[in-house]
Amino acid sequence: MKKALMIMYMAVAASTAQAQSPLSFYAEAGIGTSRLYGKHSCCDTRIACKAGIGAKYALNKTWVLQSALEFVSIGGKDDMDYVKNAKMNELYLQIPVRIAARLPLGKDYHASLNAGPYIACGVGGKTSGSIPYYHDTGSSDGNRLFKIDTLGNILENNAGNRRLDGGIIVGIAFEYRRLIIGAEAQVGLVKINQQLRQVIDTEEFHNYLPRNFASFFTVGYKFR
Repeated sequence: MKKALMIMYMAVAASTAQAQSPLSFYAEAGIGTSRLYGKHSCCDTRIACKAGIGAKYALNKTWVLQSALEFVSIGGKDDMDYVKNAKMNELYLQIPVRIAARLPLGKDYHASLNAGPYIACGVGGKTSGSIPYYHDTGSSDGNRLFKIDTLGNILENNAGNRRLDGGIIVGIAFEYRRLIIGAEAQVGLVKINQQLRQVIDTEEFHNYLPRNFASFFTVGYKFR
């Protein structure tokens, strides 16, 4: 009898400790839009998407620290004097670190506001469009299509984007039991391309210093 009671006590204690654990994990995916912003970087939006896994650590009943490893596809598109139908795609692995304030709304659900920095490393992407083609005589022969890597030195036939990006993410989320629904925006603070203005001698590109901007609607699942 005593042995059975001891086993029951240990099981209840373990269950209580697990329920009160401040660490939890989640998976999340989102879709939205992205564009490039900055001086002489007015471009149209394009579809963006992201997916990742993350962890949350409850500092207390109100404040939560969270981070994740995310795969992100962003970029922009534009129609300029020199480059027609330009479409830039950037693929990143990024790590955000955010602090969230939780607001209980009921027994099984609550809302939270979160904000923090992120750092990203470019892993791929393509840039496409068309540029005017001229014969040796100087006569034009229409536009020539191109498709090149977004990342890498422009002198090596790449678009000239740097791999490093970083900025700030702000978001809002609603949690119902294990389901997470949210919206967020990330504002890049890094000038991702400083090479195009050095090789394309037009007024449009003289101050071309673009930064990334993206917004997402997300859906996630909390494992515990």
